[in-house]
Amino acid sequence: MSRLIPVVAGLLAGSALIAGHAALAQTEGAPQTEKPVRQCVSGGNLDTTVVDEDTLLVEERGRGAMVMKVSGCRLNHFDPLLFEYRGTTQICNPIDVQMSVIYAPGFKSACFVDELKPVSLEEAKAIKASLSKKKKSK
Repeated sequence: MSRLIPVVAGLLAGSALIAGHAALAQTEGAPQTEKPVRQCVSGGNLDTTVVDEDTLLVEERGRGAMVMKVSGCRLNHFDPLLFEYRGTTQICNPIDVQMSVIYAPGFKSACFVDELKPVSLEEAKAIKASLSKKKKSK
C-alpha cells in the first residue's frame, strides 16, 4: 500500500502539469483584442460629459472612463462642476469624491455619488456618439 501512494501522487502531479500546459498553450495562441477596463480614474485630468440630469461620463484623457450616477442635484451642460477628493485624487468608489454643481450667483449644490461604473474607452465613445446623434435630431 505504501508503494501505491507515491505512484498515484506522481500520476496526479503529471496530469496536472499536462492540463496546465494545455491551458497555457490555448491562451498564448489567442489574440488579445481587449484591454481590461480600468477600475479607477485619476481626478487630476478629467473630461466630463453630462449624459442626463443624473448621469455623468468621466474620462481620464484616453486612459480610463466611468459612468457616474448622482442624486441630490441636477446636472446640465452649462453649470460648472466642482470635484473635491477624499485622500488621493483616485476615483475608485463613490466615497472617493464629493461632487458639486456651481450655479450662477455662486450657489453650490452638493451631489451624492450613488454609483460608479467603469466603462471601456470604446463604450465611452459610443455614449458620446449617441449624445451627439440626439442633439442633431432635435
